[in-house]
Amino acid sequence: MGTNLTEAEVKKWLRGHKVAMQWVEEERARFLLQLTPQESLRIYLSLQNPVKDGRNRAEPSPLLWKVRQALERHARRKGKRRA
Repeated sequence: MGTNLTEAEVKKWLRGHKVAMQWVEEERARFLLQLTPQESLRIYLSLQNPVKDGRNRAEPSPLLWKVRQALERHARRKGKRRA
């Protein structure tokens, strides 16, 4: 089931990820600007307890772990080719 990624594909994904992160940051700013002090306090207090539904919210998501693993494998393979 392994997929071989090319350098161009990884770079394209990273560019798309950067654009998405900029969009998320803009959305986050808009959301935070509309909060009342009471709403922001409620959110802040809820962050003090990161474990909810049996999952530690302080850890990266399973999707992020898989992406990191795929990029590490790709980097190792690319490094072996140069040797």
